[in-house]
Amino acid sequence: MTDDNNNAYTDDTRVDDKKLKANQITQPLWFAELAPGGTGEGFFEKGTRHSIMFVKRLRPVLLVSFDNLSNVSDDSPERVPWGFKYAQDQSISHLGVFAHGKLWYRDPALIARMQELAATGFFDGYDRVVFAGASMGAFAALVFASLVPGAHVLAFNPQSTLDAKLVPWEERYWIGRRQDWTLPLSDAKGILNECGPISVFYDPYFAPDHKHFERIAGHNVTPYKCWFSNHKSAVFLRKIDALKPLMHAGLFGEITPQMFYQLYRGRRNLPWYAGSLQKYYAESGREQMANLVRSSFRRYKRSLQ
Repeated sequence: MTDDNNNAYTDDTRVDDKKLKANQITQPLWFAELAPGGTGEGFFEKGTRHSIMFVKRLRPVLLVSFDNLSNVSDDSPERVPWGFKYAQDQSISHLGVFAHGKLWYRDPALIARMQELAATGFFDGYDRVVFAGASMGAFAALVFASLVPGAHVLAFNPQSTLDAKLVPWEERYWIGRRQDWTLPLSDAKGILNECGPISVFYDPYFAPDHKHFERIAGHNVTPYKCWFSNHKSAVFLRKIDALKPLMHAGLFGEITPQMFYQLYRGRRNLPWYAGSLQKYYAESGREQMANLVRSSFRRYKRSLQ
């Protein structure tokens, strides 16, 4: 009798715990601003392939951001768009596009919605509109920025397109390559002339990214060479404490080559950089240089102790 009662109590407790957990849904950071009783104004539009969040804030700057591959599978309630926390901390408006798959933003509904926003003046009235993203998100930042004359772009390791007819040498991202590349805004080449400054961060020694950059090079496109960062320039810049200063400059002023390369000197402290440089020399058959890099990095690290 006692055992049955104990089991019943245990089962009831488990049921209650499940109900409690179901009711304890974690709210995303933007909910505090966009909830019915929230502190801000804006909207959230849920789609099957992409979703859009917009929060209007005090400062007259708008960040338009696009997710990259690293969070397309994140279906947690806490998920926020790329750059959300930074935009919130800076009190700037934010239009964030969530990607729900490795689709390279080849979505007729999303393309039509972005075209509609541009046509109805959504992007007007700001001192500065900045499109930003990394890799897949950087591709989207480039092509959608073409809808907004004068828009600035911060593109980290962007692709120009994945259309096999245009870039037959691009062998990465097989899911992306299978999307519909006949849709509008499928190639960044030749559509960026009316944009403002376009800052492209990439590793010139990483051949695919270098080829994509060459396709979009133009009078308003400035390359920032993140040597030996491979396809992870944004992560590399964050690790040397350069990403936030660059984002701040891109949103509120101007990034300059002098500023960038001064910040990029921080690579000397990063084992990632030393390892990549050493590997480059070793694979080039220059073992003496590879050994010199290894010993120089060790001496430099000791000098900082």
